[in-house]
Amino acid sequence: MTEMFRSRVAAAVAGHLLPGEQFRVGARAVVGNLTASRLGTALSRGIIPGVADAATDWALKTTGKQVVAVTDRRMLFFSQTFWGGPGDELLMIVPRELVSLAEAKFGVVSVVRVAFAVGGVSLTFPLVDRGSAKALAAELGRALPRHGEPLSDG
Repeated sequence: MTEMFRSRVAAAVAGHLLPGEQFRVGARAVVGNLTASRLGTALSRGIIPGVADAATDWALKTTGKQVVAVTDRRMLFFSQTFWGGPGDELLMIVPRELVSLAEAKFGVVSVVRVAFAVGGVSLTFPLVDRGSAKALAAELGRALPRHGEPLSDG
């Protein structure tokens, strides 16, 4: 994640932070069904240039391209601007204790599957955003502290 993109995501998240909450990582992703294949999501959501689908994701009530931000307490989904930055619309918030990393695969098209207490999403990334996919997966794979314990950066 470039420093400019990170600061834009941090600014978008800032107005939604709870007292003491800290922004960790943000990424551009194509959000789809938890069981979607990498190729299927890439084709239907337009990651592969020239191929797009007008389908919408019912669970998130939006087309697939979004900006995902993770804090030490929550996972936030924002609309994505034409240029790929975080939009003004906050689409969904999921508490971190209801989020778990289900799978992460990295390649030309990378996928990070995120399970929620009920359901989940598949986050798909083109090659240029593979670093963001890895950072997001690493953050989601970290164990959360028990209630009242500080979150370590180690």
